[in-house]
Amino acid sequence: MTRYAPHANGYGWSRRQLLLLALLGAIGLTAWWLLHTSAQETPLLGARQRLPDYVVRDFSAVETDASGRPSRKLIAQELRHFASEDVSELTQPRMELFQTEGPPWTARARTGTVFDSGERVRLSGNVQLDREGDGDYRPTHLETEQIDILRAEALAETDLPVSIRSDGDTLTAQGMRLWYNEPTRSTFHGRARIRLAPEEESQP
Repeated sequence: MTRYAPHANGYGWSRRQLLLLALLGAIGLTAWWLLHTSAQETPLLGARQRLPDYVVRDFSAVETDASGRPSRKLIAQELRHFASEDVSELTQPRMELFQTEGPPWTARARTGTVFDSGERVRLSGNVQLDREGDGDYRPTHLETEQIDILRAEALAETDLPVSIRSDGDTLTAQGMRLWYNEPTRSTFHGRARIRLAPEEESQP
């Protein structure tokens, strides 16, 4: 009796074996594609999860003390609030710290963060703190890269290098604590360097 062998290609594989190999190859490619796509999409999904619950542009708010007088004013180009973290992020913030006597302090920065419903405000990036002079106070200009403003203590503090100028005099230090309400006082960290402007000679 003559027996017929099943049809095979040049490698001796039957059509059924070739179909099985093709099916396994397709399953493998599909699994690889799904794994690769998931790996690419995971960071994007994680980035989308941190979204503010509201955004306010041209933000402005004033705080008052127990007597109803303004104590602080906060202005920002944009405020983004994250309720789950009790944090607000600020773009181009500006703060005014009012005094019982004398002109207020004005702080500016590139960005800011409000913690604990305003108990602490952190200003970051090219921070400048100014107070105009009058008959009783010398004008003061302060520069640093980050500063925290604490409401309860009426305190501005930083652990980063700070530079202060007043009427031509300059002071630099590695950090500072400034109690900005009356009576105003400050302490400096590390080695403080003071450069006094030369006194002008009086004309005869």
